[in-house]
Amino acid sequence: MRDLPPALVASELAPASVHTEVFGARAALTPGVTPAAARSPHPPAGAPGAGPAVTFARSGLTVAWNGACESLLDLAEACDVPTRWSCRTGICHTCESGLLSGTIGYSPEPVDAPADGNALICCSQPREDLVLDL
Repeated sequence: MRDLPPALVASELAPASVHTEVFGARAALTPGVTPAAARSPHPPAGAPGAGPAVTFARSGLTVAWNGACESLLDLAEACDVPTRWSCRTGICHTCESGLLSGTIGYSPEPVDAPADGNALICCSQPREDLVLDL
């Protein structure tokens, strides 16, 4: 597609008559992350927690909440579980993920609640054992 406009102009078509518009998928949204080899999901470093079990269903990982992380997003990152995020305060909904079972609490409270059956992992913490669709 990049070669077509110069080819049209070279074929004596008036440059003002050549217009292009690019469509396609957006790049992955993981701000602050530089290209690196993917790591398999794993328990976070340090001693295991004594809190509720957090299961990342797609990643096949279950870990105990230890309170060292401020949010489920922080725990996912500590475990190298692939996820998306942007604001970390419950505003943009980029981190909205399926909550397959369990209950969560929010801190801070999101501006808009997620869809039924979903959770904003950037600002939530487990209240009981839970399973996320990550």
